[in-house]
Amino acid sequence: VRQLLPLIIIVLLQGKIAKSQWFLGPVIIIAVLGAVYSVAAFFKYFFYLEKNKLVVKKGVFKKTTLEIPFDRIQSINFEQNLIHRLFRVVKLNMDTAGSKSDEIQLYALDRHIAQQLSEHILSSRKFVADAEGETVMAPEERRVLFRLSLGQLLKVGFTENHIRSGFIIIFFFFYIYDSLEEIGFDLMEKGEEYAPALEQLAQSLTIVIIFFIIFAISALVISLVRTILRFYDLHMYRKGEGFAIVSGLLNKKELAAKDEKIQLIKYSQNLLQSLSGIFELVMRQASSASISDARSIKVVGLSDHNIEQSKSYVLKENYEESQHLKMNKVEFYFLYRRLFYSVLIYSILMLFSVYSNKWDVLVYSSLLFILALIASILSYKKRTYAVGSELVKLTGGVFGSLVKLVEAYKIQNTRILETPFQRRRGLVSLVLYTASGNIQIPDIKRQTALDLNNYLVYKVENSKKAWM
Repeated sequence: VRQLLPLIIIVLLQGKIAKSQWFLGPVIIIAVLGAVYSVAAFFKYFFYLEKNKLVVKKGVFKKTTLEIPFDRIQSINFEQNLIHRLFRVVKLNMDTAGSKSDEIQLYALDRHIAQQLSEHILSSRKFVADAEGETVMAPEERRVLFRLSLGQLLKVGFTENHIRSGFIIIFFFFYIYDSLEEIGFDLMEKGEEYAPALEQLAQSLTIVIIFFIIFAISALVISLVRTILRFYDLHMYRKGEGFAIVSGLLNKKELAAKDEKIQLIKYSQNLLQSLSGIFELVMRQASSASISDARSIKVVGLSDHNIEQSKSYVLKENYEESQHLKMNKVEFYFLYRRLFYSVLIYSILMLFSVYSNKWDVLVYSSLLFILALIASILSYKKRTYAVGSELVKLTGGVFGSLVKLVEAYKIQNTRILETPFQRRRGLVSLVLYTASGNIQIPDIKRQTALDLNNYLVYKVENSKKAWM
């Protein structure tokens, strides 16, 4: 069915072409061949466990054998949409640190078998003796660390990033505009007809306020719906030496990760979340591609206690150090650069409004300039860093807060960046690369950066710990 979707869309959008015989013939042939190939591929797809590795054999015309050692499997995640639930199966995704996407995808697997497979590979189960004296693996129980209630779910939805939802509305209107243009409806011509009426409406402060309220409510509703669909019935479990997160309304997902494979911890609050006392936690795993939050372990609605508990599990003996790190501020140039660009943009807008007699532009740009000044000052005050004996910690944020933590031995590479403007002031930026992305300490003195760089390289070279 999924293979046919692009063809169905083409038929629906290209009505005249779809009626022609030369178009329908190839479509039917492609559909039949695609269906036959899908069935053949299904009967040629096998997987099994052999010692400490997973073996997958697949292919119709080209035979492929894929062998993945258990210790290379980064995570095993489950998905269960409405069709999966109807047939009581799950989609199982396996990811390794050497793949840009999921290494293996089993689209329909019995839930019980999928759970056994996940626990066998990811869980650190201890060997115990059974009644007959044979060594077997003791099953581990899940311990609930956090459960998102309905009230907390609504709180998360109301405190989401509504600006992002507003962009969704804007992109939707652009899509409608392009679609109408495609079918020959000239919106520009229609707009010229109604331009006088629209200009009168725009000059009415009441109409502008009503429009803004409708836009804000729409963005809020979109944020709330997206949150409910993604995080409904969210549970965070502790399973062995790792985490398991289950959530989703229509498309239920289960994500898992072992502590040792988590490269970076990030927890944050926007302005609304800080007022509500809830946090958003992201635990990034190793990936050969630039990993996004969407592919990371993400938990929302957490309290400060939940954050500290999660940190203690991942950092283990280094957790105590994370509580006593001495934070250092970045240099004043960090603020100066932002103020310079804000003043430059405001000056251009001010000159434009004066010469064109558009005083409304001056008012709006002045308000934005004040907001930019406040944001720049807050960003400078909150941007701090610390390099301890085993940890690197960065803080940031504007109206909210952001904290990033990475253990020193998990750093893969370091780099010192220096712009011409920084060079004049003896400043550089230190970039630390991990297997899940990079973090940057901006605008610090050159000698400080060199000392930190040498120390971190020394820690990495002398550490015997496995970084994943």
